[in-house]
Amino acid sequence: MSENKEVVDEHVSGAGDIEAKPEASPEPPKPEVPDVELIVDGFGFMPKAASGAAHTKAEPVVEDEHLRSACGSSSNIDVVRRYTWKTKNKMMVQVITYGATITVIKVPDKRGNPDDIIAGFDTLEEYFQERNPYFGATIGRYANYIREATCVVRPSGRMYMLSMNRAHHHYNGGYIGFDKVNWRSYVVGNKVIMSHVSERFSEGYPGTVMTQITYEVTCDNSIKIEMRCTTNEPTIISLSHSPYFNLAGHHAGCETMYDHIFTINADKYTAADEDGLVTGEKKVVGGTSFDFRVPRVLRVQLPKIPNGGYDMNFCITQGTEQDLTFHARALHPLTGRVLEVYSNKPGMQFYTGNLLPDPDKIVEGKVGYGYVPLMGKQGTMYKKHGLFCLMPQNLPDAANHSHFPSPVLNPGEVYVHRIQYKFGLLLGKYV
Repeated sequence: MSENKEVVDEHVSGAGDIEAKPEASPEPPKPEVPDVELIVDGFGFMPKAASGAAHTKAEPVVEDEHLRSACGSSSNIDVVRRYTWKTKNKMMVQVITYGATITVIKVPDKRGNPDDIIAGFDTLEEYFQERNPYFGATIGRYANYIREATCVVRPSGRMYMLSMNRAHHHYNGGYIGFDKVNWRSYVVGNKVIMSHVSERFSEGYPGTVMTQITYEVTCDNSIKIEMRCTTNEPTIISLSHSPYFNLAGHHAGCETMYDHIFTINADKYTAADEDGLVTGEKKVVGGTSFDFRVPRVLRVQLPKIPNGGYDMNFCITQGTEQDLTFHARALHPLTGRVLEVYSNKPGMQFYTGNLLPDPDKIVEGKVGYGYVPLMGKQGTMYKKHGLFCLMPQNLPDAANHSHFPSPVLNPGEVYVHRIQYKFGLLLGKYV
């Protein structure tokens, strides 16, 4: 018994004639790829003349538009910063502080090949140009038209004159709106927070408004934007965002644009006159070429529109206390890319790039009338119907139509606008 016990003990202890081999050193663990990576660098410098150039009151129309500064910065920040998100799912998003502008959105197609799907420019100086049609920018203080550049702030009934930057009307915040200032910014985790103070009577608006925008890109290829405003006296607010999309690639042109299939969650739209100004009437989309409650191919719908394309505001169908609501879906069948837009606001402007340069618009004998190319990223020539916008917002000119949702922001209240862009793929055939 004792001998057997010794053998067992010897076996257990490993004390045999065979020498124990030294254990191999473990391989160092491979660094994990983060779900979302955020990189910060610079994109350029603001012109010195732009510092403090924000307009402080409504201004008369100047005949020579070149006399106006193309940009402003009430915060005297010289450096324009650029923030780049990269996800493990091959998505890349870039935002710059000038205009709180999204400059790049790259998402993969159904073959896994990423491409940039929004219009923009390669340099900061190109964003300063007067012909920039708000590519990717934050729009404020008020998106869309305000008729005759006058607004009534209820319930006080006070009337204010705003700047007239589009004929006799006010458009997208005026000459120097939120799209033409350099925003302060800082990083919290994977979020970028930008802020801007719009002084009292800037572009004619009452009240000093503090605005904060949070950008976040998630690993499921979504872009989340939250815009918040506070004021020190009653004013009107309706912010929006204006990325110009083509899901086949920003460079792909109008032929691929016509292949897009759109769905819009709206039973009504705001009727507009020949100048694009709302009349105050809401019309039912049923039985019209504005009915996108079921998917519609743009190539089929566009010839039915008398004004050369869509540029109209839809009244989104919302639940009684619903916050984030599905607004619209765009699909490009060939690449399989899908975009869904969500927001908590009651309106959405659908625009098909009707006012982009038209190569067919050439008239002999008229100086300054005709096709003037607009060159963007990588030398792309952006042309009519080559891009589209889906812009969540309040209804246009709501301050002058009491039955529209009120745009008035009072002291002590917080204006909140959330937008979410969700990108995905259609892997099968669309029927």
